[in-house]
Amino acid sequence: MSKRKGNQPASEAATDANSLTELAVVTLNINSAGDSARRAEHRCQSILATHAANSNSLEVTRPTVTNCPDGGHDLGVTGETEEVKELVSTLTGRPLKDLNFLDKSAKDRKLKVRIDVKNGKTISGDTIDKHTSDSIRSPDCQINLLVLTNENVKVTPEAKKRLKKQQELFKAEGTLIDIAEPDGLKRVVSRSMALAESKDGEEESL
Repeated sequence: MSKRKGNQPASEAATDANSLTELAVVTLNINSAGDSARRAEHRCQSILATHAANSNSLEVTRPTVTNCPDGGHDLGVTGETEEVKELVSTLTGRPLKDLNFLDKSAKDRKLKVRIDVKNGKTISGDTIDKHTSDSIRSPDCQINLLVLTNENVKVTPEAKKRLKKQQELFKAEGTLIDIAEPDGLKRVVSRSMALAESKDGEEESL
């Protein structure tokens, strides 16, 4: 006869225990993924905030906390047109002159950037479709970026194909939709250090 736990057969008790273990593992994985996303957003915010501190006009905001419905608006950057274009050029690797089409979309000589931070290992065509939808729902932002933080991230050929198609459509409306690879944030760090050293030199000469 099977041993019982209270009035419950041992086999049922074992099944329940296994189910609880599986639930705990799933919950842990979900929490780990959420914490990873939170850390990625904060790292990105920290890098951009440091850069903004060394700029003349840039402001960085975080509209919501991690995993809240935000339409892909993890971070925002606003500033004078030229400084925003320089930041976007640094993030994306695009030549500055290729961003001049944004000048006509500036409001009071300022541009607004919507940033969706992604720390996953794959950017798929579906990811680009969502990025496109989020961009359409953010008409006040002239620039929409997926900022990638995972060093091992892979942007699939289909994602690149869909992005290129959308870039042409958005450019016709005076808006940029793009991806910033992990190296982009590294370039921002280097640029921030150069700006800080320049400011220190100016202060010492006064």
